[in-house]
Amino acid sequence: MRPTLLSALTTALVLAGDVQGCQTDDDCSLNGFCSTYTNTCKCDPGWAGDDCGKLDLLPVTRYTGYNYTNVTLPDYYSDQGGNSSWGGQIIQDREDKGLFHLVISQFARGCGLSGWRPFSKVIRAESRTGPAGPYHYTQDILGTFRHNPTTIWSPADEKYLLYTIGLETETPGTCRSYKWPNNVSVASAPDIRGPWSTPQRLVSGTNPTPWPLWSPDNPMSEMVLGVEDGLIYTADGFAGPSYNLVNKMPWNTSDYSDHWTEDPFLWRDKRGNWHILCHWMIDIAERGEKFPRVGGHMFSRSLTGPWTFKLREVYNTTVHFTDGGRTDYYRRERPKLFFSDDGNMTPLYLVNGVQEFDTRASYTLIQPIGAKSKVYEKALGF
Repeated sequence: MRPTLLSALTTALVLAGDVQGCQTDDDCSLNGFCSTYTNTCKCDPGWAGDDCGKLDLLPVTRYTGYNYTNVTLPDYYSDQGGNSSWGGQIIQDREDKGLFHLVISQFARGCGLSGWRPFSKVIRAESRTGPAGPYHYTQDILGTFRHNPTTIWSPADEKYLLYTIGLETETPGTCRSYKWPNNVSVASAPDIRGPWSTPQRLVSGTNPTPWPLWSPDNPMSEMVLGVEDGLIYTADGFAGPSYNLVNKMPWNTSDYSDHWTEDPFLWRDKRGNWHILCHWMIDIAERGEKFPRVGGHMFSRSLTGPWTFKLREVYNTTVHFTDGGRTDYYRRERPKLFFSDDGNMTPLYLVNGVQEFDTRASYTLIQPIGAKSKVYEKALGF
């Protein structure tokens, strides 16, 4: 009888543990569903972990992404060199599916990340070797000072929309940082190559992250705009005339709090739920260091909340490479995702601005996510 009793007790404890595993899809970070049979999370492709709260990141191929830190031109200031960049967004060409664009913040005059304001400008690079790159510089889109570019296609307007912060100014005579009030603007173009309209100021704030509410079933022109500190606005169209605040996060978003974040990236998934990927600055708050816990994730069934932030890392500053090596980065920020185009909103690539230890240089890293990224590449012939 004892083995039977022990077996029954063990089964009861396992079941009790399963019950505590998940109760609803919210326990699975809305990146999967909670199995009512096992009370465990079944994650969507691209997501992993007991709560589907981690990106399923794969090793990176060396020299992909965008890295021009070894390119120095005659007009660079004498104490600097190379082209530092800081994150970007992958755009598949609408006509040529084998061509990929990367819209990037790059710093003029060879200045580094510490001089991002006012040396940042917006450029476009191209890759014909797949979404991971390597990407090669193609053109300037917006001159100094423009930063934090986020680019989306608006089906309602049949235009690309480029949201940035900044204002037009001449670059100073040395690499140094200046301060101006932050403001979000939008420019538009019928083609990713331009011509781009003059940026139009929308709201005060920084780190813009737009998402169109258009869908095949509801082809509206309404636009969602998130900014730093979890503020979310909506407008009747990308140009406004006004963006109305519809959400403010209920937790403490001030500097050095455990919810301290920046660089939000907002999207709506295949089920209609909302997500924000962000730079989570918990290690700066706790220890004054920028590593290793840097990726955060918030989610909600509605734009207006309630939003959940589990305070668990989605990714960190360690990156593994296909050659067996690894790099532990000093900074890894500005996250953006590239999704599948099959309606499933599967994350295929993570884009970050990165900086290694003991260097001023920074560049743009692209890391594949999950097995679906390889399927996607193969279907395109890469």
